Amino acid sequence: MAEININTLIFEILNKISKIRTAKVSMFPLDDTYGHPPFLRFGFSLADETELISILKKIISEFEGNLRWLIIRNPDSKNCILIPEIFEKISSEGQFYKKNFWVKQFGEDTYKRYIDFSLEDIPKLSEHIKKGFPKIFHQND
Repeated sequence: MAEININTLIFEILNKISKIRTAKVSMFPLDDTYGHPPFLRFGFSLADETELISILKKIISEFEGNLRWLIIRNPDSKNCILIPEIFEKISSEGQFYKKNFWVKQFGEDTYKRYIDFSLEDIPKLSEHIKKGFPKIFHQND
């Protein structure tokens, strides 16, 4: 049950900051934590989300976790992606959801270690994001 909470934690935090319009809430597959790198695809239900995304990018760039995290946005899409930088550096060429692709890139032990680091980071990153929005998230929250 804890994995499900970790899996949706950042979605829930972002949705509290401003309503999210995208449907994907899970950061990793429930049936195989190592199935693909964890990420969150999201977009806010705002006419102009530019300022909010800029604030989030700054907050996330200041996060000190096991891995560096990024928010990226494809110019052809309205959605953003929150992902560990290590997985964004490698062009997956349509192979992103294929575990074997990542195992070939890093080796199985290293790939699993990056996933484990990511999973350890998610609750800490969530708390870090909350601190960036003190008017929304009170210390007793």
